Amino acid sequence: MNKYILHNSDFFIEKNFSISINNRSFLYSDGFFETIKVINSKCFNLPNHFQRIKETSNLFMCKFSYSYNKMESLLDSLIKRNNIIGGRIRLVFYRDAEGKYLPESNSMSFIGTIQISPNDFSLNKDGLIIGLFSDIRKNLNPFSNCKTTSAMVSVFGSIYAEKNNLDDCLILNTNNNIIEGTHCNLFLVKDNQLYTPPLSEGCVNGTLRRFILSQFDVRQKIITKSELKRMDEIFLTNAIQGVRWVKKCNQIEYYSNKFTEKVLNILNNNL
Repeated sequence: MNKYILHNSDFFIEKNFSISINNRSFLYSDGFFETIKVINSKCFNLPNHFQRIKETSNLFMCKFSYSYNKMESLLDSLIKRNNIIGGRIRLVFYRDAEGKYLPESNSMSFIGTIQISPNDFSLNKDGLIIGLFSDIRKNLNPFSNCKTTSAMVSVFGSIYAEKNNLDDCLILNTNNNIIEGTHCNLFLVKDNQLYTPPLSEGCVNGTLRRFILSQFDVRQKIITKSELKRMDEIFLTNAIQGVRWVKKCNQIEYYSNKFTEKVLNILNNNL
């Protein structure tokens, strides 16, 4: 079966498509990406994804000319052409221009690919065992909240986790505060109160993070290493895997996943 990809408003068979060696995302990491969950052949939480695409495009000073309805129609077509029920869409946006460091224009293009993935959100049976990754710390700047195509902290954090038989690692910023996982946002629970690091700490402005903030009373606070010891529960979130509870972090054990289950129920009720 031929697999279709989306390039701007056009569809191509994947094996017949290629990008230029001069693509600015490849040469200068002049781009960003968006990953969207597909459930029952529809994009989940698309309004939050679309809003983040617009915000990031503005930050990149690029021209994004698609309306919400147009993007939804294109993604629906991508799903239908590939006969996907449960899946994940990855959109990579890049400045489509000639030039060296100084681009000749701020026009934007994007490529969309799709893969099969589970058609629901479910709770992990076994709690995650995670650690702290401190070899490289994340800088604080306006792009820290974006999913840019420069993701070396997440790459090396993931390598570190694999080498140490961990499910994931928590990333620190240059102030030595804990901000997120390698590919997920961080939430913590103490006395039935939900906490998460603020965007000013450099965590990704996750679409599922936005959803949870709209559904729960979440206090945003700086998370230090010592904060981990006094928490009752920790869970990680991202657009594809949903919510995953943590059993052990940096040798600290957690014995509850009740709030994680509550978040999962709200998530599934909004499908």
